Amino acid sequence: MRFQEEVVARHQPAVLRGLVRDWAAVQAAGQGPEALCAYLLQFDRGGACDAVLMPPEAQGRLFYTPDMQGFNFVRSKRTVSQVIEQVARYSQFASAPAVAMQSALLDECLPGFAAANPQPLLPADVRPRLWLGNEVVTPAHFDESHNLACVVSGRRRFTLFPPEQAANLYIGPLDFAPTPTPISLVSFRAPDYERFPRFREALQHAVVVELEPGDALYLPPFWWHHVESIGVLNVMVNYWWSAPAAPGLDKAFVLALATQGE
Repeated sequence: MRFQEEVVARHQPAVLRGLVRDWAAVQAAGQGPEALCAYLLQFDRGGACDAVLMPPEAQGRLFYTPDMQGFNFVRSKRTVSQVIEQVARYSQFASAPAVAMQSALLDECLPGFAAANPQPLLPADVRPRLWLGNEVVTPAHFDESHNLACVVSGRRRFTLFPPEQAANLYIGPLDFAPTPTPISLVSFRAPDYERFPRFREALQHAVVVELEPGDALYLPPFWWHHVESIGVLNVMVNYWWSAPAAPGLDKAFVLALATQGE
């Protein structure tokens, strides 16, 4: 398959413009948020999945509490219709809370969606996941799996760093993070260069990618990525699958890089 040979085998991120522009969901999004919501809700059978809720002062950034002993969000089970209702309500707020369903298996929260919006590049046994909410920032982190992220609605801005930049990203506690893998402590919106001086070096190696509806991004394992969802209603579908990473890369090696600057 060309995707495996020409993209995955290079072990480099790749933007695939318009990959899923023909999806019915993307076409509905092109008609506006109301049309997209109506399209999604036809698949909602009441399956509840994890959603994160953040107060306005968090400004949508998933992070720690000031004392680093907890997180600045709570998790709660929500259906897609409940998250959409919250997004619609919060869109009227001058300073809104953030809400997002993240990494929800589509066959649990929107059964039938995947069949109606098939992924042309991956085997059918790679289970897609839904990311739906308002404006949320996920700090730089890595995935241990290969990742194909497809934007349905809103925009997604990815700031990417190769694995060897870990020491310049100031990674937080390795065993206590708001994501499955450790995160960068740097606020990309307002970097504190006195506290994090090596972040300037990391930015020299950064690649910023902005995806529109219908676009997709392939991310190899262990590449750091900071993700911003932009827009009133943001919907993304992603696919994680296991396969060998680039030679010499594994979790232990990347985490060792992360602690080099301490």
